[in-house]
Amino acid sequence: MNNDTNHMDKTIAEKPPTDNAPPLVKNASMMQLIDALLKSHEQMYQLFNTGSGISNMIKLLFIALFGFSLYGVLMGAFSMGIQWVVVPAKIFLITLLSALLCFPSLYILSALSGATLSVKQAGALLLTSLGLVALLLLGFAPVAFVFTVSIASLPFMGLVHLLIWGISFFFGFHFFKKGVQFLGGKDVMMIKVWMMIFLLTFAQMSTVFRPILGEGRPIFVTEKHFFLDHWRQTLELGR
Repeated sequence: MNNDTNHMDKTIAEKPPTDNAPPLVKNASMMQLIDALLKSHEQMYQLFNTGSGISNMIKLLFIALFGFSLYGVLMGAFSMGIQWVVVPAKIFLITLLSALLCFPSLYILSALSGATLSVKQAGALLLTSLGLVALLLLGFAPVAFVFTVSIASLPFMGLVHLLIWGISFFFGFHFFKKGVQFLGGKDVMMIKVWMMIFLLTFAQMSTVFRPILGEGRPIFVTEKHFFLDHWRQTLELGR
């Protein structure tokens, strides 16, 4: 009896701590990808390791860009009017261009970190991380909506959105960092450097395509500005 008990205890102790979820296939459905993004990150990492199909990458791109654009609709609702249409389009372009501009540095720095990422794997990991950010933004959207319909202060509304974007990017980049480590990356500093590059690029692109919040006339401002200066002027405008 004791031997049987000891054998059972040993079996339980040796059982790997996995979620026993079936591996994702190369043509997973949209809901399977969303479910894995939210509940089983190991499934996504395994998918990168075995090779993500083009179909999955297209779906991940759609999840990311659709989620960012939908949150842009909420941001446009602060001023309404033409901003309902313009802001989602701007957020779409900001996300797409930031990802494209930062992809070369992503591939180089992930390689320097020790990860054996192919170009396709690096792209899939970036798209998946942005997809998670988009899902988090949509999860926070009801909270942002409450402030949007009840507050007229542009600076305060800007701080609300910055907080939501910051939290979403924090968890999205945490997923990204773990993914690079799963694929062999050992120098975490390289990954953190790339994260800063992406955030700075994204912030500056949002300034290039301003105004995002507030009145939409003109649709684009051609005057050059560093994003910190733009944010400071926005705060001063609300005083």
